Amino acid sequence: MNSFLRTIPVVMTGFLLLGAAGPEGARTFSPYRRYNSNAFVHGNFKPFFQRQWKPTPNPPPGDGSSVPPLLLPLSVSSFRMDGRSPIMPKRIAEGARDLESEHRKALEDALVQLLHGYEHLLEQQDASQLKHNLAGAFNHLFMSSYYALRDGQELNGAQQRSMLAQLNAAIAMGLKERRLSDRDKQELYESVVLSGSIILGLYNEGRDTGRPEQQKQARELAKELLEQMMGLRIEKVCLEDTEVRICD
Repeated sequence: MNSFLRTIPVVMTGFLLLGAAGPEGARTFSPYRRYNSNAFVHGNFKPFFQRQWKPTPNPPPGDGSSVPPLLLPLSVSSFRMDGRSPIMPKRIAEGARDLESEHRKALEDALVQLLHGYEHLLEQQDASQLKHNLAGAFNHLFMSSYYALRDGQELNGAQQRSMLAQLNAAIAMGLKERRLSDRDKQELYESVVLSGSIILGLYNEGRDTGRPEQQKQARELAKELLEQMMGLRIEKVCLEDTEVRICD
């Protein structure tokens, strides 16, 4: 999946670089820049991610923890759609009050396509098990944020799998203590996927069009959402050859 971060913006350019109606020569707008981070769902699993990464002593023998958390199946963080349409694109578009109604609809459609593009690429990357999966969505946010904050550096496959396993374990822990309906999980999933993809879009669009201020905006958003959604600072991320560790 190393090409994943570069592929999303290429696939979605036709959907996301939409021209705003207006005077001839007016600057087009990009839905990557039409966001309000307050529209996203924040913090649902933040305490559990922090608990997952907090150093703890080895559990005593016979405490009932027979399955190491990192070996939990991905199904523990998956959910069922049951035919529901996307939720967050409409909510985000409705929050863009400065847009005309037709442009809000265009933004909504573009964000729906962004979700579909993410899931299509999962299929292309033979990672369909991450579709409608919270751990996969958070891993996407983490990788996108790391990419923006580390000037285009990507995690290798083993590092991605390491982080995915840690996120899956934390979400499984959270779902034991906090019941969420499939609709709740869908809203969170879409929020996190769109967060990661908007960070990628801002960063890559800024790089490709020579707008360093937009890359700065992507980094600021990445820093904000990592903290709000995951309780994580990029300075604490330590990469080893085959794993990701959160350092003290």
